[in-house]
Amino acid sequence: MAHEIDTTSRATASYASTGEEWHGLGQRMLPGATVEEWQAAANMDYKVQRGFIRYATSYLTPDAPIHNLQKVDDKVVLFRSDTGAPLGVVSDNYKVVQPAEVLETFREWAGAGGMTIESAGVLFGGKRYFATARMSDAVAVDGGRDRIIPYALLSTSADGSLATEGRWTSVRVVCNNTLSMARSGQAAFRLTHRSAWKPEQFKKVIETAQEDFSAFMQSSRTLAALQIQVKEAEDLTAMLLTTGQRNADAARESAGFNRIMSLFNGGGRGATLETARETGWGWLNAVTEYVDHHARARSDENRLVSALWGPGDDLKNKARDLVLSV
Repeated sequence: MAHEIDTTSRATASYASTGEEWHGLGQRMLPGATVEEWQAAANMDYKVQRGFIRYATSYLTPDAPIHNLQKVDDKVVLFRSDTGAPLGVVSDNYKVVQPAEVLETFREWAGAGGMTIESAGVLFGGKRYFATARMSDAVAVDGGRDRIIPYALLSTSADGSLATEGRWTSVRVVCNNTLSMARSGQAAFRLTHRSAWKPEQFKKVIETAQEDFSAFMQSSRTLAALQIQVKEAEDLTAMLLTTGQRNADAARESAGFNRIMSLFNGGGRGATLETARETGWGWLNAVTEYVDHHARARSDENRLVSALWGPGDDLKNKARDLVLSV
């Protein structure tokens, strides 16, 4: 499947990572890279600039020059400083968070050794950009191989498609699946582009979120101890995939249903570990692996966006709520 990550201004990919997490896309970075090196490797060293919007009120023909240009007073076009490529048409009071500011937020912690930047990227030609930082060493679900790493994720957009968002998320090491640890309350941060970006608000979230990671690990261990037989897993999967447009019978006949059950029944990465074999934790990770690596998408970039901010993220959180209610 062809990648569609941005390569607008240089030959290197605009997604950089230290490892296989975050879908393993883009340029590999060495541990200890500076913020400036990350900006260059991830193509986050351009600026988002503003331009007036004008339109011609006369009919255009090959022989007629453009004239009678009118201005749109309450809208601007945001564009890249390096190429001039348009990013989006937004309100004239849209508050931009620059790509460099996203990475800059992590500089203080990274310099003090409190975290390490793990990935950064520019998506959809520069319309969205993000960075993740590893917050601590991996923690085992059961004292063995099944380990979880907590990350801070900060993301925003230059086209109005995404607010500035910060939250904790996790990666299951054995299969590189991502699952949100909190979407509301103290462990999440969301700022619309009507308000000015204040990095200290995001920093407060990160500095007070260790308690939420402990709660996440406790729920993971609870699910690892919850026995789920195949029939129960099938029922959960059918409920998960039932929507207003698809009833339970149709859900059971879908490709997604078959793929999730195949992953749960031993086909998934880490599915044969004691923590995952016929457990609630195993079923939840079958869903996350399906969303992160197997769900149909136009490109790996679209799948990544869905898994972290879109319908895929919603499906994973719905799955967590379902299995925790068993």
